[in-house]
Amino acid sequence: MNRSMSLVAVAAIVLGISPRIAIAGEMPNYSGKYLQEQSKKEASTLPDSILEVTQTEDAVVITQEIYGKRVTGHCPFNGSEGEYTSPGGILGKCKARLDQKSLTVESLLIAHTPSKETVRMHSKERWQLSKDGKTLTIRTDTDFPDFPGGVTSAVGDLTSSTRKYARVDNP
Repeated sequence: MNRSMSLVAVAAIVLGISPRIAIAGEMPNYSGKYLQEQSKKEASTLPDSILEVTQTEDAVVITQEIYGKRVTGHCPFNGSEGEYTSPGGILGKCKARLDQKSLTVESLLIAHTPSKETVRMHSKERWQLSKDGKTLTIRTDTDFPDFPGGVTSAVGDLTSSTRKYARVDNP
């Protein structure tokens, strides 16, 4: 009797855990270290940009090193906002969403103009890993909610960009 109850308990545990393992196995893991790919022309004018990513069940922590300076964002998956620092040193908030195809990271930065006006910058990044996990592509769309439409269109080429990174370590 005890042995059969033990088998039932083990079966219940296995059946209860198996769906979580299957679901977790389908989600991409972005953890790793990445170096931004640059064309020969860009390599002479742009600094190396290194991303270090730690993905947990609850959040993604993104550390970016550019111009020798390291900044970090802790972006939760549960819809709440975490702390974020832009490469330019501006403090803000971020959150993330993970699905089977991509990681979405949204950030909101609040800066002040020389005339003390508040300016918000909202960025939405869509991260995608190549099938072999060696290339990370990040598509960024940025908007400025406080600016009139004409000003945003004046900086049009600054509002969208795509960057590619090569993984430099194993996940």
